[in-house]
Amino acid sequence: MNFVQPDIFNRSVAFVSNLYDKLESKFASISHSKLSGNISWILVILICFSILLILNIFTPMTADDFGYLYIHAEDGARVTSIGDIFQSQYNHYYLWGGRSVVHFIAQALLLLPPFVIDLLNTLAYMAYVFLIYWFIKGRKAGSILLFILVNLAIWFVQPAFGDTILWITGSANYLWGTTLILLFLLPFRLYSGHKQDRISMIIYSVAFFIFAFIAGWTNENTAGAMLLMAILFLIYYRSRKWNIPVWAIVGLIGALIGYIIMIFAPGNAVRAGEAGQLGMFIICYRLLMHTLTLFTDYGILILSYLVILVLSGRFSREESKDSLQLSLIFLVGALAAIYAMIFSPSFPPRAWFGILTFFIIAIGILFYNFDYKNKFLRQIRVSMLTVGLIAFAFSFYLAAKDVSRFYSVYKERQLLVEKAKREGATTCEFERYIADTKFVHTEEVLSRHMMHGYYGIEIIFKESLQE
Repeated sequence: MNFVQPDIFNRSVAFVSNLYDKLESKFASISHSKLSGNISWILVILICFSILLILNIFTPMTADDFGYLYIHAEDGARVTSIGDIFQSQYNHYYLWGGRSVVHFIAQALLLLPPFVIDLLNTLAYMAYVFLIYWFIKGRKAGSILLFILVNLAIWFVQPAFGDTILWITGSANYLWGTTLILLFLLPFRLYSGHKQDRISMIIYSVAFFIFAFIAGWTNENTAGAMLLMAILFLIYYRSRKWNIPVWAIVGLIGALIGYIIMIFAPGNAVRAGEAGQLGMFIICYRLLMHTLTLFTDYGILILSYLVILVLSGRFSREESKDSLQLSLIFLVGALAAIYAMIFSPSFPPRAWFGILTFFIIAIGILFYNFDYKNKFLRQIRVSMLTVGLIAFAFSFYLAAKDVSRFYSVYKERQLLVEKAKREGATTCEFERYIADTKFVHTEEVLSRHMMHGYYGIEIIFKESLQE
């Protein structure tokens, strides 16, 4: 037996080593062949797009989606045009909150046919992924392995995938809002100190001011972090002795104006009054709890960053010495977005979406800029990809199962409503859906009130009968 065990161990090591060599050889042949590389990119993009489109198609309307179908949740007037959306968001701004831009997007999406919504939401996800990919690599060479790893990071790291990427209202608030914020920051990331001619500079600055105004009016904590990161980019430019471009200053002003309009919405004051006053004890308590959540729920990200930071000191490419400064900009932005939530009465998992996006970029910049001439680093990268894809296969099965189950419940509810109406009933009883995974939005008890107008009958959750 003592002779057999070492033999099995040696064979296992030899098998893994041989498998790695074959995978590395395959990746190398793809990267060195333009045709194979293009085909691989097309296949990967199509697979990612198809997976998200399928999940979007089988994710029905739920919760706040029903409420945003109306100009005002209580008046029963349905949103039927862009003008109605403006009226609805005017009410929203004064009665509920200042996120007018993302809620405008939500209501605009809900005006469209279901398949068009699903298609647009999938395209928004692809834009979001490519933006993270571009933030990590900057103007350097592309990498299909990096693109796949970014998708895997989003899939596993984001704690409320269904709430922030698949659910219409949630995706408008977080996926679409964060995408706008990343689009605002992209010129800051890609700027390399080159001057523009006067005409181009004026046109670009005016256009960027308008877009920056919109990006600043998206999400309280993430847009606030965006402003801080823009300032840090300006400091970075000065450290490299680059001229600060006019468009950067103009854009920062535009974003700040949009942010101020959002923060000082009268609706925010109404909600703040309902939540109670913000005293020193509450501030200290939230500071402690947010820090605790960061370390207990997302400590793996902090640990990963520290490990990669140590490795980058030894294994970074010579031409990538500025990668640490760029990475720190996004790390500081992530931390700022966390502690900005001290001023919010709640901090649900979906509010971590933008924060974790910045974390992924911060880690990704250091990881991408390793010197992969080192075989050990290549082995780590291939191992991460292999394990990630295997884990994804099992995770996707559970996600698809949960999404499919909710879709079936949605269809069954339509039949129940039709039956109740035929029988002349004044109420219809549903069982509240509680998700098994993070890929479906769990219904709140109050969701039944929003369904009333949509189904044309009072909805009662079975759980609520016992309350």
